[in-house]
Amino acid sequence: MWQKLLDIQKRIAPEVVLELQKRSSILKQIEAHQPIGRRTLSRKLNMTERVLRKEVDSLYALGLIDIDKKGISISQSGIEVLRDLSPYMTTLDRRTDLARRLRDKYGLQDFFIIRGDADESPELQQELAKLMAEEFQKMLFDGAVISVTGGSTMANVGKYLHPADEKLLFVPARGGLGEELGNQANSIASRLASATGGEHKVLYAPDNVGESALESLKAEPSVKEIAELNQQSHYVIHGIGEAFTMAERRNVDDETLAGLKDSGAVGETFGYYFDKEGDIVRKVKTIGLQLEDLESKKAILAVAGGSSKKEAVRAYMKMAPRNTVLFIDETIAEFLLDS
Repeated sequence: MWQKLLDIQKRIAPEVVLELQKRSSILKQIEAHQPIGRRTLSRKLNMTERVLRKEVDSLYALGLIDIDKKGISISQSGIEVLRDLSPYMTTLDRRTDLARRLRDKYGLQDFFIIRGDADESPELQQELAKLMAEEFQKMLFDGAVISVTGGSTMANVGKYLHPADEKLLFVPARGGLGEELGNQANSIASRLASATGGEHKVLYAPDNVGESALESLKAEPSVKEIAELNQQSHYVIHGIGEAFTMAERRNVDDETLAGLKDSGAVGETFGYYFDKEGDIVRKVKTIGLQLEDLESKKAILAVAGGSSKKEAVRAYMKMAPRNTVLFIDETIAEFLLDS
């Protein structure tokens, strides 16, 4: 019964389910550590104080928590609500358990999982983008610099961001990648900046240029600035693609396609094609973020949805930096656990 209700709510009002999860987590933390101050609570929940303040005010208005000089405590009504929610949250927490098992197996910073197979529904692709946007926004701080790649999922993330109090700078992680204009890194950096009230930079450089042209571009002051910002950025947000789908989107020639096939390419991320062992088999020559820049970031947010990408994601796991936060669907999550 709970699973059926959850599926219906996910289809009709997914924001209600996410809000339930969030408020349930807040109540559980308060119950476990009461009385607790807002700052400590925000740290335990990995939530900004601004976002937490709004949630605490709502829970207080509903009579689920008490607030005094000692801090925040759960009320008797709050305890009863948590008890009544327990069967529902157990069903919902199946994906939380999947995420825990993936963290244990792969040692990455975190995993966030949506239901189902995103290849089967555009709605699930949107759900994945929304989840990524929400978790990303919790991480932000004043002065954060974010490197942004292109791609359709990245384009959707901007729909679910909201104005931020923090001063933010979005930087295109790569040059133009042959994507349609709305899916290019420059366009997406602009869109994310607009959604959050931040600023963005533009990289005036094509992708996949010759060696001599690449060196000339690197000497340009505006291009040099973007390269340095990508090295210094705090976060990277990027998609993981199936190798040949990405190659075809970029209109690569037949010789390159044959080379990718011969080398066993299965996946691609920000211009690097890799095989099933996670070894780089081809690198697009471009200005911007390089693989060696990733280890120094606070977090790398990577996203992929749909069974068509499961081999690409499994291979990516063999090269993913430990500071990666991965956003996937259940189909990919279960495949990774069984691999």
